[in-house]
Amino acid sequence: MPEFAPGLKPNATLAANLIGASDQKMNGNRVRTRPSGFLLMPETATFLNLCVAACCGWVFLRLVGKVKGDATKELDEKILRMLRQRDNPTIPRGPKWLPQASQDITSLGSGTNLTIASSIAVGFLCLQRRFRAAGFLIMSLGSGLVFCYLLKNFFLRERPKVVPHLAHFDVGSFPSGHSMGAAVVYLTLGGILSRQTRRLLKKAYFLSVALVLTVLVGISRVYLGVHFPSDILAGWAVGSLWSTMCTQIARWLQREGKVEPPKSELILSSLRGEDVPEYSECRSRTGSVLAFH
Repeated sequence: MPEFAPGLKPNATLAANLIGASDQKMNGNRVRTRPSGFLLMPETATFLNLCVAACCGWVFLRLVGKVKGDATKELDEKILRMLRQRDNPTIPRGPKWLPQASQDITSLGSGTNLTIASSIAVGFLCLQRRFRAAGFLIMSLGSGLVFCYLLKNFFLRERPKVVPHLAHFDVGSFPSGHSMGAAVVYLTLGGILSRQTRRLLKKAYFLSVALVLTVLVGISRVYLGVHFPSDILAGWAVGSLWSTMCTQIARWLQREGKVEPPKSELILSSLRGEDVPEYSECRSRTGSVLAFH
């Protein structure tokens, strides 16, 4: 059992040693007590999540009204024509390799690839022994994809006909299933990975990669002529809304002890002296077993 500085709780000492920060002397022993890295208060995170969800919901509802009234049809078709050769609309603009690259990119939003990516994330959580978090992730992503299917069958908007299609597709165009699925899965996974670190640069990297993948999948659908731009915007909006709400629900469940939080957040809560649920056992570098209470 490692020795602790006098007057300092074991869980706080372990947290200080694990997360690292400014040094402070207590009774002759040097102990790190102030966490470093980017920290976001729970209230601030909740406020930001609700703002994002409200904006996405507003955008989606506005698009629904405009699509039903054919207010976006002229602009949608104009953008699709701009992406094709004027004398031969079967040939898209750009270098010769771009159509094949677009098909490769658009496959990242297919059900198969989204399932593979989700399975990798679930396996990662299981390796961390966060089984309830893995179950919540499965329910969040699965219900999001089912919701997308229901929306497409509810609106039943026809696919674009102004240009030839360069990819296979199912019935229903609004909202885009690929763009919504990519937003639900990749943004959620980006949020999970970003919460494994407290470094702002690393957080920005994970979230940026998720955002870029989501945007590329949506753009590729328009380039291939199988979706109107308004379909893509609607898919992004409702997918981001779903991902944001699931993230916020996960935060609430973690604070209630119903879902295991990331270990970094557990350590920070312990260091702050907050009440945190028991989180199995934490092994020190020397192999000693310490419990968080």
